[in-house]
Amino acid sequence: MRLEDHAIAPYIRNSDYAIRQPFMLGERNLLDYILFYVQEGQFEIQINGQLHALKEGDLCLLQPGDVHTIKGITNTINPYVHLDFFYNPLRESSFITLPGQVDMTSYASFMQPRLHDFEAIRIPFKLEKDHAYMRDLLFKMIECWQLQTLLGIMEANRLAHEFLTALFKQYMKPQPGSLSRQPFLNWILSYFAFHISEPINVSDMARRACLSPSRFTVLFKQQFAMTPYQYLLKLRIEHAQELLKEGLSLQKTSEFCGFTDVHHFSKTFKSVTGINPGQYKKNPNCLS
Repeated sequence: MRLEDHAIAPYIRNSDYAIRQPFMLGERNLLDYILFYVQEGQFEIQINGQLHALKEGDLCLLQPGDVHTIKGITNTINPYVHLDFFYNPLRESSFITLPGQVDMTSYASFMQPRLHDFEAIRIPFKLEKDHAYMRDLLFKMIECWQLQTLLGIMEANRLAHEFLTALFKQYMKPQPGSLSRQPFLNWILSYFAFHISEPINVSDMARRACLSPSRFTVLFKQQFAMTPYQYLLKLRIEHAQELLKEGLSLQKTSEFCGFTDVHHFSKTFKSVTGINPGQYKKNPNCLS
């Protein structure tokens, strides 16, 4: 099978923090994927006859078709997400399997493609690479999905897409021709938009682009004719202008645009536009 033949469209079915005393979850088969993180305690998970001992800090991926049991050795806390990675028109009819459901032949139309069935990618049960980043994505997924609002669910599924992208970056074999092309940096515009109120540094962006900070800065400047910092500052001031036009206070505008405080925001706004934000708020046409 080829990855290119399947539409990637993450769909979270359930997510939560499982808090349990020692327990045993009987054998079951999976139709979807489980992201499984050990926040506290110790587990034993047997998959297709192979026993895995899990400790605090382990992040794991169970795949469709994994016949498994889960045993909590101690008191445990494990954040988890049940989800599809690939689009299936029947996905809303699919379900999370229960202990005792092993032969899923009757539900073959619901079963997700296994990542291990694709030649281009091999993913271990325990995820070791880029571990902290993917763990944090898992926490954000759960937080957003549990809001159970339209935007919360949309954001959770977007984060699942980001998780899968990181997974592919770490474990996919290099594709023909991909090593010779210049890195494509247009994704950074969306990244800035999603994180404009958060601290953003060049090292983080470079890591996401799989480049060194110095190489990333050079390529960014070639493509956008300014440094990453200059570009981000430009976007933040433009966003601030829009928020001020809508009547937001200087305090809120400062927070939403990622400035440390109102003084820093006012000083930066004036250095870029030539006027202070209070004047602009009263008369937005003054910069026309």
